[in-house]
Order: sequence, then structure tokens, then C-alpha cells
Amino acid sequence: MTESILTKILNEVVTTKNYQASADRFKIILPEIEKLLDRRVLFYFASEVGMDYSCMVNDEDAFVIENLLSIESSKKDLVLILHSNGGFSPSAERIIDVCKNYCKKKADGSEFIVIVPKRAKSAATILSLGSDKVYLRNTAELGPIDPQLPVTDANNATQFIPAYLQVDAIENLLGSTPLLSKLKFKNFFNNKKAFEDLRTEIKIKFFDQCNYPLYITAKNEIGLSDSIIEKITKEKIDINPKILKTDLDIFRDPHLTKSHGRLINLNDLKDNSLCKEKVINSLENLFDNKLNYQSVDELLFELYVRKRQLLNDPGNQIVKTIETINESFSNSGKKSGQP
Repeated sequence: MTESILTKILNEVVTTKNYQASADRFKIILPEIEKLLDRRVLFYFASEVGMDYSCMVNDEDAFVIENLLSIESSKKDLVLILHSNGGFSPSAERIIDVCKNYCKKKADGSEFIVIVPKRAKSAATILSLGSDKVYLRNTAELGPIDPQLPVTDANNATQFIPAYLQVDAIENLLGSTPLLSKLKFKNFFNNKKAFEDLRTEIKIKFFDQCNYPLYITAKNEIGLSDSIIEKITKEKIDINPKILKTDLDIFRDPHLTKSHGRLINLNDLKDNSLCKEKVINSLENLFDNKLNYQSVDELLFELYVRKRQLLNDPGNQIVKTIETINESFSNSGKKSGQP
């Protein structure tokens, strides 16, 4: 190779003024990967710069995937190649259900497998963990699954804030957390009484200032995400009792990772029971033939780079593609950089 894939794509776009060369390559790459894997393959790629729900993991995805899987395939196993920054955890749960039901209907011992070329974050991490096995390229990453809340400011701009920070902030003040259960409001109240001793009207004012409805929403979203992970954890432990419930804390407890964007890669998981019991694996472990592994690894990276350029480009509206070798669906939406 005399030039990088990205340089090649940029030169193609400059020459043709469009992504037709990438579109033609997709038609070659997808069947080639399916042939090398000898498994049915489903491709899911979402923009990294999308600014609305269209690019997120959402309920429409479950419908599209079920529709694509309704086409007969003689191949065993279902492989979902997944690249996404996340979305809605209940939607991830629905996609898991669709994919696992497809495998059950095959009645041939088919497994639901996820391959992550580069990034499967947040709800996409939930989707990955819900599969039977996950395979990561060497530079691929999963991430924390703590919910993010959309908050609109006075200028009608939407930002996403971690739900746990909203909950921690309120509960620290309320003295609800174990370490701060005796917290006194020395800086605010001359009588130095705990919050529960304050007059009702002061409590009401406090809740108004702290956006109590947002606190309740944050609590509910965290509870929802936790319940989905609890369900996934129970299913995995039922299959393999050697899997430790606490080993999923790296995904579910944001106090450990500190940032929603923090990467969780193979090195972070090397001592984790999910890796030790081959639930999460290096992509190389999917292959007996090293040449096949190298070929798929290179094709996945090319696919990732080509899709990334197309889906991140503010010059078009495409923010997500879901496809098989037979059919493809795309979503349009708003991206960063667009007017």
C-alpha cells in the first residue's frame, strides 16, 4: 500500500466530487467479509457527528433489522458489525431481542455475534454486551453505559449531561449517599441543621432551584439502564456461572470511568471474567486461519474509514446505514457543521 485509505478516499472525492467510489467498494467489501467469516453479516454504521435522534440507536433500527433478517439465509450465526456512539437503551434491548430471536428460529445452534471495528459506545455497548460473543479489533472500544439527559438551554441549544451527575449533586446535598449522610449546610444555613430539618417552604425553594423533575428523570433513566444490564448479566451467569456480576461494573458505574466518553478496550478488560470466559474477545480469536483474520481486519478498517467519511460529511444528510449483502437502509438527519 503506497497511500493510506483516508488519503485514497479524499483523492477519490476530489476527483469525482462524490462518494461513488466508496459506494462501489461497499458492494465488494460486504460480501467479501461475509464470505471470509462464513456467517450471515449485518452492518450498522452511525455518524459520529449527528445532532439528532436519527443517528442514535433507536426503535426504528429494531424494525429495520427485523425486516432485513426476514430474507432467508443458509449461513449459520448472525454477525452484527457495529459502529455507533449510542442512543436509547430500551432500543438496544429491542435489537438484542430481534437478533437473538432470529438465531433461535434458525434452530441450528446459531449465535448472535457482535464485531466492533472501532467504537460501540453507551447504548451500543449495551447492544454488544447483549450478544452471545463480542469481538473487538485491536483499536476498538466499548464504553460506559450511564444514561445522558438532553437539556435545552435558553438559546434552544441541546446539550447532553450525565444523569448520574444530576443525581449525585442532589443526593449529596440531601445527605442520601452513605459517605455524606451527615452533611450539614454550614455555608448556607446559620442553624447548621441537616436538610430534613428545614422548613417545608425552604425545601420547596431548594427543589425548584435544583430542577427536581430532572432529578427524578435522571433516577428513572439510571434505573432503566441498570435493569437492562441486570437482565443481560443474569442471562450470562445462567449460561456460565464463572462470569462475575461485579465485572460489569466497569460499564455500569460512571464513578469508575469518570467520563461517558472514556474508552474501555481489550487491555482494560484483560483481567475481567467477560474476557477470561471468551464473552469479549480479540477479533483474531474468531479465526483459525491467520490470513483470513488479516484480510477481514483490513477490510473492516477500510469499511470503517469509508463509512466514517461518508456519514460524517456535512455535505450530505446520511447519518446512519443498516445493511446486508442483499439490501440497505439509510437514515437522514442533522450533522455538526450543517446550517
